[in-house]
Amino acid sequence: MTFDIIGLCADRPDPVTAVESVLPLSGGLTVSTVEGGPVVQLCHPDGRLLLSIDDARLVRVPGEARRLLGIDVGIEVPHPLWWVESRAPEADPEAEAVARAFTEALVGGTGGLSWSSR
Repeated sequence: MTFDIIGLCADRPDPVTAVESVLPLSGGLTVSTVEGGPVVQLCHPDGRLLLSIDDARLVRVPGEARRLLGIDVGIEVPHPLWWVESRAPEADPEAEAVARAFTEALVGGTGGLSWSSR
């Protein structure tokens, strides 16, 4: 299982800036890409995978993010929005902290909000 967190960004995100903002966590994270796909991985210095980040996707359908994620009507959701999904190993609290810090940095730079599986 994974801990899933999604940045719902009002402006086109710059994931590189968000990744750079969390690299000092955990004593210096390393970054790699997955061959054949638009996925970036952040790893602990000991080699443990902490976070996989998918490429941003533009969502143009009004209400689609709200429908897919079950977001309450009273919460403002940008439209259109950029959807950036990240996954961290379920049983690793350090990985969840990195995932939250990355998404917070991403949304902080673009406006919008985050959603998580818990």
